[in-house]
Amino acid sequence: MTTAPMDSKALDETPSTFSDPNLVDQPHEARAVIGVSRRDITPPFGIYGPVWGFSTHDGSSRGTHKPIYATALAITAQPGGKPTVIVALDLGTSGDLTGLEDEWIRESVVKDLGIPISNLMLASSHTHGAPWPYRSRVDFPGGDLIEGYLELMKSAILEASREAIETAEDCIITFKDGRCDLAKNRNLADPANPTRYLTGYNPSNKSITDDTVMVGRVTRVSDNSIKATVVNYACHPTTLGGDNRLVSPDFIGGMRDVMEANTDGAICLFLQGASGDLAPAYQYVADTAVADRYGHQLGHAAYSTLLGMYPAGHRLEYVKPIESGAPLAYWEPRPYKIAKESAIDFETVGLPSKDWPGVEELEKQLAAESDFRIRERLLRKKTIANFTQGKGAIPTQVFAWRFGNLIFVGISCEIDVAWQQEVRAAFPGYGVVAITDVNYSAIGYIVREELCDHNLYQAWQPPYGKGSFTSIVENCVRLIKKTLN
Repeated sequence: MTTAPMDSKALDETPSTFSDPNLVDQPHEARAVIGVSRRDITPPFGIYGPVWGFSTHDGSSRGTHKPIYATALAITAQPGGKPTVIVALDLGTSGDLTGLEDEWIRESVVKDLGIPISNLMLASSHTHGAPWPYRSRVDFPGGDLIEGYLELMKSAILEASREAIETAEDCIITFKDGRCDLAKNRNLADPANPTRYLTGYNPSNKSITDDTVMVGRVTRVSDNSIKATVVNYACHPTTLGGDNRLVSPDFIGGMRDVMEANTDGAICLFLQGASGDLAPAYQYVADTAVADRYGHQLGHAAYSTLLGMYPAGHRLEYVKPIESGAPLAYWEPRPYKIAKESAIDFETVGLPSKDWPGVEELEKQLAAESDFRIRERLLRKKTIANFTQGKGAIPTQVFAWRFGNLIFVGISCEIDVAWQQEVRAAFPGYGVVAITDVNYSAIGYIVREELCDHNLYQAWQPPYGKGSFTSIVENCVRLIKKTLN
């Protein structure tokens, strides 16, 4: 998809034609030096994971559905400035709370790249078809392959990031919001037990969802070709369930196939949105064709959105009336001066915690428990206890990166979809790319305040207490406002 080259000088010098915002359709875009690169992180046969609490197999993988990747997007907004890098990972998480493998990786990568910690996000897609590269699981079947895989991951992330920075060029990045109805609400009241919720499709809860798909296009200024695309969508990649033994990106793989086939192979990154209460309707299966079909659904929705964009560096402006059978309003895409302003901010904020059993208590429960499903729950509770013990608040990372009238906001947890809706509503003049599972160590969910006391997995699984949802929204809005000043 290449058209006539853009006039770089014209893009810099063309003034705004209209001051009336009703006569201009302003795209969400910025101009910067941008690079992209990818490395394959498909694990060796037999590594621990993918696995679920209801899996009846030993948890070791037995093949690959589609390759999984680490894909880096590097953006340098100011000449001589430090690049920012977001690495999209086809993983459930980038570590766990016992080993904190993601911290080990990030510290090494930022040191080698010479960038501050605020300038790197590891964004997991949260696919449930990925290996579990946690040092806490080395004694499980396939665990002997974990340490070597962690080294492979770290090297791949560094290599992709470095190459993205080194091959960066003058580009325009544009985002547009489209629609895809793949994601459904997944909080279903148990028909046999009204005191609890099941995690699965709730057809009566259609209002608590978000069909927004944010699609990004990175366009080279030199020849107007597409260098990369970005898809930001909120939907749990839980198509493949406990009977699946294949490493898989889930529906993200099929989505990438569609996008890359229609953009001359331009690399596509997937960034997970706020999918705490969203998932496909039909899921937990072993049939990879279902995941591919969902991926094609999302891919075609994203590609449709891409086709609806104006040429890079152009906005739609009202030109004149045309007298015809009816008086017609004629608009056309025209070049304008693209914003280059940027700001990077990052904080670790403390969120309210709830009462949580201690490590010793959980070890006693584990010793007395034989049901493998309950043992898995207890193991996860123990990793959280190891991390939160002695802390008065739960440390949670918040990123706010602004480029032009684009905002990348990232958080290190899972969260209900209302988070991205509220943050986007707070900044209506900006394209907000809302990313969860950033530097994510499987700590769990933040639910809307009214759900905190419900017998709902996303409410009882995490250590986050009441007030966390309100606090994380307020902190994200506050940090974004700092970047706008």
